[in-house]
Amino acid sequence: MSATVRRWPPWTAEVSGHAADFARRVDAAAGDATAAIHQWLVETGRIRPDAHIIHLEVRTWRAR
Repeated sequence: MSATVRRWPPWTAEVSGHAADFARRVDAAAGDATAAIHQWLVETGRIRPDAHIIHLEVRTWRAR
């Protein structure tokens, strides 16, 4: 089965707010960006809870 998954976060003019939300989600997932994005995709109905993310590309990242 093929599915189209939208980029996360959904890019708008308020990117900084999305970045802060992403940072909170990654922190809550013990630093696991894939788990954080998976949880967001499940919460928003974009994937099923049993789906597996097999590839994740993070375009920018700044270590804290």
